[in-house]
Amino acid sequence: MNTDPMVVRDVFASHYFLLAFLASLGTMQVAVTISGARGLWLTPYRAMTRWLGIALIVTGFLIFFAQPLWIEGPWAAGSVEADSVSREWGQADWADLAGARNVNDIHGGLDGTRQAIWFPLAAVLAFATSALAGALNLWVFKRAEGPAVQPGQDDSDADGLAGLAGRSYFSNLPVSWRKFRSEVADVWRTGLASADRWSVFKVILGRSPE
Repeated sequence: MNTDPMVVRDVFASHYFLLAFLASLGTMQVAVTISGARGLWLTPYRAMTRWLGIALIVTGFLIFFAQPLWIEGPWAAGSVEADSVSREWGQADWADLAGARNVNDIHGGLDGTRQAIWFPLAAVLAFATSALAGALNLWVFKRAEGPAVQPGQDDSDADGLAGLAGRSYFSNLPVSWRKFRSEVADVWRTGLASADRWSVFKVILGRSPE
């Protein structure tokens, strides 16, 4: 390749991070509209949020695979060949678009290790974006309802995903944490008892109560 592999890797990493962020954010929006977790919606309306999520997913993939048409990289028109080392720096044309992203990680393509780093970071950023937007939406919505309903206030004792139906992530987190601390001991004991009931040794020795 006629370009430093580190430069190529930086281009691929930034493009992949944008794809992972948009796809993660869109997938999350579709999921939370199905579950009713309004505390993570990007907009105050279910249908609008769901369609926005679908648009984000489609946009992420379209941008990622079409970027070589207007952004310079190791895919100059006419240089896309089976061996990525012979490529030149520039913009691709439509004929080369299908193979533009096919760059060996030795020559600067994104390897699995870096994908394993960038994808979780993009997913965390997508969740943070949803949490902030959801909190803002609920705050604005509850202010519009009047002084009787204050932002972050909810009469329900629901926690976890159920609590996000009427509270923001930041308001729901303390409630969920308190409930978790109060129930974790019982859940742990119950889990141990269930696991012991199905102990391999008891099954082998014929002492299982089942």
